[in-house]
Amino acid sequence: MNVRTWFAMAISLVSVAAAGQTTPKHMLFRVRGPSGATVYLLGSVHLLDSAGGALPAVVDSAFSHARTVVFETSLDSVMARGQELVALAQYPAGASVETEYPKADVAKIDSLLGAYGIPFAAVRQFKPWFLSLLLEQTVMQRAGFQAQYGVDEQLDARAKTSSKPVKGLESVDFQLHLFDSLSPAEQEKMLLESDPPDSAARELTRVRGAWLAGDTATLDSALNKSAHESPALWNTLVASRTKSWVTKIEAMLNGKDDVLVVVGAGHLVGREGLIALLKARGYRVEQL
Repeated sequence: MNVRTWFAMAISLVSVAAAGQTTPKHMLFRVRGPSGATVYLLGSVHLLDSAGGALPAVVDSAFSHARTVVFETSLDSVMARGQELVALAQYPAGASVETEYPKADVAKIDSLLGAYGIPFAAVRQFKPWFLSLLLEQTVMQRAGFQAQYGVDEQLDARAKTSSKPVKGLESVDFQLHLFDSLSPAEQEKMLLESDPPDSAARELTRVRGAWLAGDTATLDSALNKSAHESPALWNTLVASRTKSWVTKIEAMLNGKDDVLVVVGAGHLVGREGLIALLKARGYRVEQL
């Protein structure tokens, strides 16, 4: 996803080879353009633990070939404007979750937060979209995941050291307001559909294995399950953004320089992921 770097959305890696594969695959794909350019598409996990933080050699190779590294947005700007996000996430003075939602819904939110060990009174001034992401962060922190080991932060640091240009597919302003643009009903749905902590931890383990194995089907099932459960919400947060990136990636393919594009793994997989969309436009996409 992805914008969720801001909230410490994390997935760790384990050494699992995809069933039936003699050569392990990774969430790295190669697309060649008509004028000599190669675009590498890397499905990112935004936070990792220290044990899983070493990127595979094939990613190192793609980075070395790339003239430019492209992320969803500028990581430096995200960090610099973090306080703006926190301000957007809070209700105006005098308002809270309790004033904005029916009592029965507030009770459900209170119960869900309690399952994660988060006192409702401590966060009642925050909007549901922020609370939903807070639950994700809580699970990942308990697993020991940190941004410094994540794919994005590692490659961003390497790009600076190597003096490679860094670009973003989206503006920071767009990402800053993305979740806050959801309607109150959509925000509540996003929060109340959060898994209980034990289920969330199990899902994290499932995704981490699929990531290293390059198992796109499992990743699609795990990361894009809201496509079936909440299609409108999923379209706003994932599908419409993915579609908007295709023309930008095509422009890179029509150039002459190699580019490494790093986006949330959920944006690569599935029928509306970048891989499928590029194939539909006639490009040959290779998984490395």
